[in-house]
Amino acid sequence: MARFTTRIRLQEAEDSDYINLQTEIERESFRSIRKMPVKSNVHVNAKGEFNLEGNITIQEVTNVVVKAAAKTGKKYSFTIIRDKNLGGYER
Repeated sequence: MARFTTRIRLQEAEDSDYINLQTEIERESFRSIRKMPVKSNVHVNAKGEFNLEGNITIQEVTNVVVKAAAKTGKKYSFTIIRDKNLGGYER
């Protein structure tokens, strides 16, 4: 089973734009993720970061991201990373 993480940046966006983005992404089975390191003074901004695990291709992930981001009406950029399973080790 493949697992992908995508980070989407909306230009000149308000918090409400990211809420709309999250709603559209979650309609397509993505889940929002928040990464906050334990015992760290660094604030990690997870706004616009989502992941999906399942029987899906990177092309399908790209199509979902483009469709959802376009619905916000903002210019956007995104990255997609395929997480690797390291010998059965789960993170």
